[in-house]
Order: sequence, then C-alpha cells, then structure tokens
Amino acid sequence: MSTDQPPPPPPSKAESTAYLHSLLNKNLRITTTDSRMFWGGFKCTDSESNIILKHTYEYRHPSLQRQAEEIAASGVSTVKMDMTSRYLGLVVVPGRHIVKIEAEEFVSQMRMGPAVGSVRLGALAGVTATSSTTSSSRSSLVGSGGGEGSKGVI
Repeated sequence: MSTDQPPPPPPSKAESTAYLHSLLNKNLRITTTDSRMFWGGFKCTDSESNIILKHTYEYRHPSLQRQAEEIAASGVSTVKMDMTSRYLGLVVVPGRHIVKIEAEEFVSQMRMGPAVGSVRLGALAGVTATSSTTSSSRSSLVGSGGGEGSKGVI
C-alpha cells in the first residue's frame, strides 16, 4: 500500500515575487556547474535566472594537479587543502550555470518569522536552493566554521 501524495501546487507569481524581495541584500552562496562558489549580496535576477551579486567572493577547489602534488609531498593518501578565493565585486552569475543557491540567515533572523526556504520559485525551476542558517559569519559558508544549520529546499 503506497502513501504517495501528489506534489504541492507551485507557488503563485505573487508568492514567488515576495520571496525574491525577501532575499534582496541577503548573502547568497551560489555553486556553479564547474564547482566554483560565489558568495555575495543578492541584488537582482531576471527571467532567465541570471543572478547579480554585489561584494562577491569567488571560491575554487584546488586543481587536481595541485592535489596530486600535495599528496606526493605529504606521503599520505588524503590531504586537507583550502579553497582559493578572490574578491570580484559586482558579478553576474548566468542562470544556466547555477547548480545550487544557498541563502545565509542568522539564528536571530530565524526567530523573527517563518523560514523562507519552503517556496519553489518558478523563475528558478530546476535549480536546487537551500536556506542555510548560521550563528557565525561567512566562515561557516566556506566550511571552516561551525554553525547551526537548517536547510530547506526552495
């Protein structure tokens, strides 16, 4: 006996617009198809799901060559390596390259109202997005800090 329930109806245009407005000027972490991450303040989006971020940092995983060199130099089979980063400023992340979007929220913001990570956006259909709750700052977004985490699919 199956208890399959039909999927919830998509949100209305007004709900989607309200959700996007709630994200304005919040910090987003966007992962792209080439595994780069962009962390910056959300400025706007368009009908093609392109996203503009302000005060943006780009984070890259170490290259396979650099990983191999580090493993050879250390003599162990696994090594821990930091991501490289650089400041970019104002950037446009093309919607076709977006794999995941995470919104940074602090615990104090979560107590003010309901979680905003429960709406599926029509404009961003097919994009996995989460709402990431932290009690610390940007360091928790790059994996070097701990924080309380709550993830909800958008």
